Amino acid sequence: MGILTPAEVSRMLFPRGKILVIDDDRLLCEALQASLEHEGYRVTVALTGGEGLYRLTNGEGYDLVLLDVMLPEPDGWTILSRVRASPAIFHLPIIMLTAMTEETDEVRLLAAGADDYIAKPFSFDKLLAHVNAMYRRAALQSINPLTGLPGNRQVEQFLQQCSRETETFWAAAYADIDNFKSYNDCYGFLRGDDILQATALLMVRIATACSQSVFVGNIGGDDFLLGFRKKTPRADESALNEVREVLDKLTSKFDEAAREFYRPEDIERGYLESESRRGGMERHPLMALSIAVVANNRRLFTHPLEINNAFASMKRKAKSVVGSSVFFDQRRR
Repeated sequence: MGILTPAEVSRMLFPRGKILVIDDDRLLCEALQASLEHEGYRVTVALTGGEGLYRLTNGEGYDLVLLDVMLPEPDGWTILSRVRASPAIFHLPIIMLTAMTEETDEVRLLAAGADDYIAKPFSFDKLLAHVNAMYRRAALQSINPLTGLPGNRQVEQFLQQCSRETETFWAAAYADIDNFKSYNDCYGFLRGDDILQATALLMVRIATACSQSVFVGNIGGDDFLLGFRKKTPRADESALNEVREVLDKLTSKFDEAAREFYRPEDIERGYLESESRRGGMERHPLMALSIAVVANNRRLFTHPLEINNAFASMKRKAKSVVGSSVFFDQRRR
């Protein structure tokens, strides 16, 4: 059956996140922005503490903050304190940029709630190593222990990023295993866990073989999300067609792989039988993979809730047919 390799996990664990740099050194900010964006991160710069605090509390949604300690009012200490006191953003990872080098200063920063710090002056390679490590630690906190995939928190972050994208192509596919509960009831939870692990591995192997940036997450149980992003105009039909090919291949390979988890007599019969609570026998269809797909090729989404509503509509269609299926939301509004 196999497990996800570190290389496979690293390929789809991110899209690179959104970083807020708060520092009053304009030249440093410009250099950091250019260098981090070259590495695939999306960077916003705030040159004053007030602007930085506004951006943090205005719902713009950042994954990491680089915060200078010695800012004009409010200074870095004040911003750090405000972030840690806010229920909405207290969890946000913060790396402090500081010219202070005394050990007591470092202790104070960490005690005040900083996740990490870098003493000025620093090389970009050193900063990037700290940023990557911090981002990786934050991501690993939500890893699903069974499938090894990013969990619900990272799925939400991915959809947040999609809802803010207005220029380049993205697609998100909500996949769940039909009739998984009846399989669990008949074969037991351990066999059900084997199905989830095999499905996760199959999704990663097939999705990451395409040319696009790929995210694969486990929302919970038998619910998964596959995300695709490509730096082409959002109306690019070739990008959408590639997603279609990937998902068609996924459903086909799932149907093949699922047969290996049934007894021969169940495959031959084409359904499972179990005793109902009333004492009679019930029939349950074999497992199938239903996939609802939302993309921005025809319309823009401004909030993850809009994406989830589109998912719900397509999921109803996917579950109305027998067997594995893929349904694309191609409405213009």
